Amino acid sequence: MAKMRISPELKKLIEKYRCVKDTEGMSPAKIYKLVGENENLYLKMTDSRYKGTTYDVEREKDMMLWLEGKLPVPKVLHFERHDGWSNLLMSEADGVLCSEEYEDEQSPEKIIELYAECIRLFHSIDISDCPYTNSLDSRLAELDYLLNNDLADVDCENWEEDTPFKDPRELYDFLKTEKPEEELVFSHGDLGDSNIFVKDGKVSGFIDLGRSGRADKWYDIAFCVRSIREDIGEEQYVELFFDLLGIKPDWEKIKYYILLDELF
Repeated sequence: MAKMRISPELKKLIEKYRCVKDTEGMSPAKIYKLVGENENLYLKMTDSRYKGTTYDVEREKDMMLWLEGKLPVPKVLHFERHDGWSNLLMSEADGVLCSEEYEDEQSPEKIIELYAECIRLFHSIDISDCPYTNSLDSRLAELDYLLNNDLADVDCENWEEDTPFKDPRELYDFLKTEKPEEELVFSHGDLGDSNIFVKDGKVSGFIDLGRSGRADKWYDIAFCVRSIREDIGEEQYVELFFDLLGIKPDWEKIKYYILLDELF
């Protein structure tokens, strides 16, 4: 804790907690689990280079406050900008991570049901006063900034096998040229079983909300399709997912949004 760039006020708030650094996440944020006697908290930190991007925890803070009463999200306890860092202190999400509660091989139907429940929840939210828009124009502008400033953590070796691009800029140019029409709804922006909490068989919480906001309805759906294929691996469960949603898949949009995420 001594090396953290935090204010005296924040240090006082967390001084009685045992600090454990999270090493699982892939984002540039630093995340710490604060273990207390009666409760656990989380501290998430991003440096000033990411200010204004979807990695910035101030944006996540704004979305968490807006989502109160709309979705089960952690409670914002403290936010500050201090010594070149943005620091967000939040409560622990209610429940257990979906990825820990259900094994992909043992409970595929349940996981599909939960994904469909998430999509229905998101699409039921009124976005008329949502503070952020993650339209393709805004995401591509952000991506251009990240690429130009060497902030995009892109590993081409981890791209999907059928990704026909030799480098990030070539993929970016394709995405900019081939933008589809958008139907804006509320979107989580990074939906997967490691960002969903469950309790008593139902969705009980969401985390990692920095990319949430207005976005095309196929954005989160594409993430679900990718997760089903990678984690479960049988196409019948993709079909089940769309049966539960009661819609037909738009494969061009699904492919587009999976390609977009290769650069984030």
